[in-house]
Amino acid sequence: MQKILKTLAVLVLPVLFCANAQGAGYALYEYSARTTAMGGATMANGAEAASLAVNPALITELEGTQLQVGLTVVTADAKTTVAGSARTLKNDVWYLPNFFITQKWSDQVSVGLGGFSRYGLGGEYKDWQTWAGSQLAYKVNLETFSFTPTIAVKANEEFSIAMGLEAMIIGFSQNSTLMPGAAAQATAYEISGSGVSWGGNFSISYKPQWAEKWAFGAMYRSKIKQNLNGRLHAGMEVPALNIYDGDAKGSISLPDSISAGLSFRPTDKWVLEAGIVGTFWSSYDQILIEYKDIENSPTIHNQKNYKDVYRLNFGTEYQINNNWSVRAGYVFDKSPINEHAMDTLVPVDDRHIASVGVGYKQERWSLDLAYAHVFASTLDGTSNQQFGSVPVRYSEGKSDMYALTFGYKF
Repeated sequence: MQKILKTLAVLVLPVLFCANAQGAGYALYEYSARTTAMGGATMANGAEAASLAVNPALITELEGTQLQVGLTVVTADAKTTVAGSARTLKNDVWYLPNFFITQKWSDQVSVGLGGFSRYGLGGEYKDWQTWAGSQLAYKVNLETFSFTPTIAVKANEEFSIAMGLEAMIIGFSQNSTLMPGAAAQATAYEISGSGVSWGGNFSISYKPQWAEKWAFGAMYRSKIKQNLNGRLHAGMEVPALNIYDGDAKGSISLPDSISAGLSFRPTDKWVLEAGIVGTFWSSYDQILIEYKDIENSPTIHNQKNYKDVYRLNFGTEYQINNNWSVRAGYVFDKSPINEHAMDTLVPVDDRHIASVGVGYKQERWSLDLAYAHVFASTLDGTSNQQFGSVPVRYSEGKSDMYALTFGYKF
């Protein structure tokens, strides 16, 4: 146990002190290089320590103590047009670190702890000072990091279940202006806050002996309501619009989801899996900001009215020999954005993601690499009524992801 605690300290401390974890999208699924390479289609096959993020029930298949630590590097680009005026995002790079450690306590019980990002959002527009879209937002940064202590039980040779808690740390900031142009700098303001909230998950793994080539996995994650404490920094106070410089509190509801995967193994070396994730984004209706010391002056900032959506994924892995494996995947990710309540925070519509990867393993250690490219669809609509229902268009959205995961078995 002492060796495990020392190993955990080595993994956690670099994660906490590394560059802030951000993502080009809002919901993130890049938990390991293998998962990224297979488009997230790892719910029912190939247990690894990172299964704590995809389907924790799979960790009952892991022997001894196993750990993985990894990093995904993300670049993104997109154009947003507001009232006929277009701006593109600045070139930037985001980093998504993760770690996972599991231990088999007995033939029936396994435990684990994971640390990873489930939501992330970041970006700043070029030349925002003269852009009408700066009133919606010209810069945003949403960072989350989740710690997930988990216990998994192997009920029999076919069926395993797992339950886990989730402590999610969140930091959020958004920069906007009251009016673009010559007065943009003076009227710019920032809303920022941070908090910690709790959620949970439940998952199953089923590998029937009567159909040995098939396997099934499923998982439910609870909704997490984040209560934030922060501040509104205003360059110019405008009481008529509830814009003050002062301490504030707010809330963001991050949605619950349910996912499932079905795998098929044509041969001992080849596995295929198809999966679906349903996310109930309709719970994310707005970001509500209230001042702590000013009564009767709430600010409802950027009503969202998101829609419930699904994500389809397909993945395959082929084991060339005892050391090398190759992987590929495809994802169709439906956008939750309401075309009648568009803003400048997530400037992409539906996404198509193509991915490839390779894995190398020895008896005790392993190394996985992956690359994925995101193709985003164009979306035309309007902002919400709070901002005058002006025309908004998302176009030229794309992203690249590079993932690396190192694993070790004690």
